[in-house]
Amino acid sequence: MQIEKISEHLKSIETRGFVELEDVVSDELIKRLDQSIEMPLSVPTINGRKGYVQSGNTRFLFLTLSWAREIIEVYTNPMIIELMDRYAESPVHLSNYRIYRTFPSKITKMQWHVDNKIDTYNSEKNKFEIQMVKKDKGIIMIMYLSDVEDGGLQIVEGSHKWSFEYEKETWDDAERDFEDKIVTFNNRGRGTAILYDYRCIHRAKPYEGGQVRTSLFGQYSPSWMPMGEPILLNTRDISDLSDVQKRVLRFGCLPSSENWPIGNPEEIFDTLGINVISTLKFNLVSQVRNLLRKGF
Repeated sequence: MQIEKISEHLKSIETRGFVELEDVVSDELIKRLDQSIEMPLSVPTINGRKGYVQSGNTRFLFLTLSWAREIIEVYTNPMIIELMDRYAESPVHLSNYRIYRTFPSKITKMQWHVDNKIDTYNSEKNKFEIQMVKKDKGIIMIMYLSDVEDGGLQIVEGSHKWSFEYEKETWDDAERDFEDKIVTFNNRGRGTAILYDYRCIHRAKPYEGGQVRTSLFGQYSPSWMPMGEPILLNTRDISDLSDVQKRVLRFGCLPSSENWPIGNPEEIFDTLGINVISTLKFNLVSQVRNLLRKGF
């Protein structure tokens, strides 16, 4: 992406709600990034072992920013940050971020939703709580880290101009009203980046078969919005970060929430092919038999 094209890209986001780019980073950088995340996306995070967090049909890379300097370079690409700052009319920070691998599913389906909101984790209720923010204006970047044939991003074109007036997060109940405005980003190559106003109604297209897809997500919020999720970096990667990179990565700032998602423990067992109920039942029966043998 050339500096002189930033105004053109901003105009696209302002009018349509999004812009699609193919030259944000080099293919060589993406190859190195992919190599660094393949192992942790192959093993679950359990009992000290770092890998992925399971939620539904998706694996989310644990400690996303710690695996490679290349990941930081994507999130803090100078031209991307300049575009983000200009669109938000404020110095932005990375409020939410993840790299994830999605598997086809006949059960799991993402809701149509918007992201101009504050997420706060309530540890007592063990859930994320949502507060819609009508005036919040920023950008999300989705970058495909694999070729995507199906299950790609879907955006309701132009919805950023009116969705915030309703102050609601999910929009499944109104799909018929905007189905003619849906833009689907399928059949795209690795390295494709879609930048969109996060007031746009969007989702990942449901898909039941085909290839697994891997993507990078980054939400960039204006300075007056809460900091967002914790950011943990490897000391290997921070010695020569620029002031802008440190600002985007929120050096010296406290997070305002936990990293999303926090998966249910049973999802890992299901992923590993273990039937939790059967296992618990077997253990209970075994314990009763042992007690009977001891003359309880």
